[in-house]
Amino acid sequence: MIEIIKPGTKKKINCNACGCLFSYEKEDVEYGDIFTISPITAKGMYVSCPQCKEKIVLEAIKLCYT
Repeated sequence: MIEIIKPGTKKKINCNACGCLFSYEKEDVEYGDIFTISPITAKGMYVSCPQCKEKIVLEAIKLCYT
């Protein structure tokens, strides 16, 4: 009989910059500055594309005034 020992945790996403399709897991998600338009900086959770290193936003968390 087949049993699931650990449910799958990988998610797939496409990079809008280069078109790369890749998978990521929880430990690949980073938190930090997503973009800055002076005087506002957006912070949130993102993964970096393994091909072009573009930040792909998963969830925007906070706007900070600098």
